[in-house]
Amino acid sequence: MRLRWYLCVAISVVLLITGASLIAASASQQKSTNSTSKSSSSTGKSSKKRGKKKPPHHAGSHCADNPPANPSNCNVDQKFVVGCTLPFQGGVSHDIDEHCPNEGCASREPDKAQNQVKNNLCATGTPVQINFASIDKLQQAVDLMVRQHKISYGKSGPPQPADRAKLHGLSTVDSTNKAVNLGEGDLVMLDAFVFDAKHDDTFPFGFAGEGVNCKNSLLEWNDIHIALVPAVSPSVKECSSVTAEIIPHFRPLVWDRFDCDPCTSPHVTKPLPVKGIRVRITGQLFFDGSHVPSSCAKPAGGGNPLRRSVWEIHPVYKIEVFDGSKFISLEDWAATR
Repeated sequence: MRLRWYLCVAISVVLLITGASLIAASASQQKSTNSTSKSSSSTGKSSKKRGKKKPPHHAGSHCADNPPANPSNCNVDQKFVVGCTLPFQGGVSHDIDEHCPNEGCASREPDKAQNQVKNNLCATGTPVQINFASIDKLQQAVDLMVRQHKISYGKSGPPQPADRAKLHGLSTVDSTNKAVNLGEGDLVMLDAFVFDAKHDDTFPFGFAGEGVNCKNSLLEWNDIHIALVPAVSPSVKECSSVTAEIIPHFRPLVWDRFDCDPCTSPHVTKPLPVKGIRVRITGQLFFDGSHVPSSCAKPAGGGNPLRRSVWEIHPVYKIEVFDGSKFISLEDWAATR
């Protein structure tokens, strides 16, 4: 009887030890599983954080993009014809000169006529020195014609080819505020300060090029847009500027360096420190009828560049820089920079 009691006790002890071992093993496995799960979750969070790392440039910006593999959006392939001796020294032939004609990629007659004026390198005569009031009065003269239903521009597109003659011989003033008659095609000279300079309508801005330049987004195929202001001051805004445009056709290599915009200048070889410098720009008066003014007195928007008038100096024929005592050629000024 006593032997049977000892046997029952022994069996109970064995069962207790076995049960404890099984419970411990189960607990250990659950801990290991939980640990692995936490580790996996932690790794997933870490990967998720790495996936949210900020790009090298702001969302929506293309400033850090490389040049596109297929930059052209136009199937026109004709040579550009200067038609006269180039008005500047150092002009060189570029790819655009072999494949983009004077009217660019335009199909509408008003656009063709305007593009041909944009690309006119043959204006002659003695340049008339103008100021910002000269540009304002020219703008007022055209807007008066609009109110009189003699011409249209802006949303409807450039003026009709026959109407561009109405842009000649308008009443304005020169730099001394003397009354003069000027208009599209006349040579003028403006003494001003550079607010900004950029290769406009190009891939760093996310643009696909401009029609006049056969819709190619590369910098060397597009105009250099210069915003000129009457003074350098923290209060001066781009909406008070006048536009000058250096066209790409036969552009001198040193002129291609005329870019101080933070988005496009990194794409330029040896960009010049032109922001804020005093310059004297000579070129043809041109009326950009594809846009309307976006001056400081009007709200910005509608794809219109910020500026006081759509009268431009376009194309630029000559650039001079004030060196502190006199104006010298851009070429001489750039030689030491």
